Amino acid sequence: MNPAVYVLGGPDGYRAIADDWGAIGLDLDLLAGPDTMLLLMGRAYAYGHPFSGAGEDDDDVQAGVLVDPERKVLLFFALEGPSVDMRTRRATLALLRAAWPGWDVRWAYGGRTGLRAYAGLDPADDPDRDKRVWESDLSEMGAVALSVRDPDVTVVTRADRCHLVCYGFDHPVMYGPALLDWLAAATDHGAYHELAVAGLHVDTERRRVGWWLTSHQIHHDTAAARWPGWTVEFWEDRWAEHRTASGRFDPTEPDDAAALTDVRDAALRHWTPIRYDQDGLPCLAGLDQRGPVSRQGPAARAAVEEAYRSATGG
Repeated sequence: MNPAVYVLGGPDGYRAIADDWGAIGLDLDLLAGPDTMLLLMGRAYAYGHPFSGAGEDDDDVQAGVLVDPERKVLLFFALEGPSVDMRTRRATLALLRAAWPGWDVRWAYGGRTGLRAYAGLDPADDPDRDKRVWESDLSEMGAVALSVRDPDVTVVTRADRCHLVCYGFDHPVMYGPALLDWLAAATDHGAYHELAVAGLHVDTERRRVGWWLTSHQIHHDTAAARWPGWTVEFWEDRWAEHRTASGRFDPTEPDDAAALTDVRDAALRHWTPIRYDQDGLPCLAGLDQRGPVSRQGPAARAAVEEAYRSATGG
């Protein structure tokens, strides 16, 4: 499954619906713009429940969106897709802001817990807020994984070392200073010049930590408390901060013009009807588990094209 949560604000507060298969392509869904998405998300009020998230397994929620029509805020996160891929992230966010003109489009770095915080829910209500991380969740990125295109690499650097790490749930920053013992036995790659999805720089001399990611980390606001006596800075998705701090992570800057075209084309394919025989009705690629919404395809594709023209000045 690829679970997602959809939260819609209204006169009675925030209500949510869950979708076991909604995480794949959520960012492409949103490129259809507010008219289409508000229409499709309207069932959050018809069939949803008051949004809380307390006591639910936030680790399992791979993507989510909160739409606040009154304040015109779009807050979302994803685990995979063009909005997470370093090569296409800036382009995707640029297209989304063009597709939602007049809206404040934000990334929820805290994942579902970020949506809860926006909705005014108390973080202390979540029993997992101060949970311990699993050391077994960390592993080194092997040569086979590095050979694939756009591997999910997390770059961890120190003054004299560079480690390539992968993780399933918790960013390495969430391990606190205990991470240093784990890194002592990890392979030193010297430097890394390719794309990544997350990073961490540890300055042991000044006891400073900087970290970033293009995905999300639940309870990311607890990272600083996990490094007592250290200064911890969250760089959001600004990998350039890591490059400046370390000198050992120097990726090639993405081609934003090419990325804009690639994301537009992916969104157009996503919103193109295909035949799906579950109910005998034509459904949309990426939305076939969410009912017969193919009639929204033409409007969605028009919104994608308009967003591309706006973002490129064409």
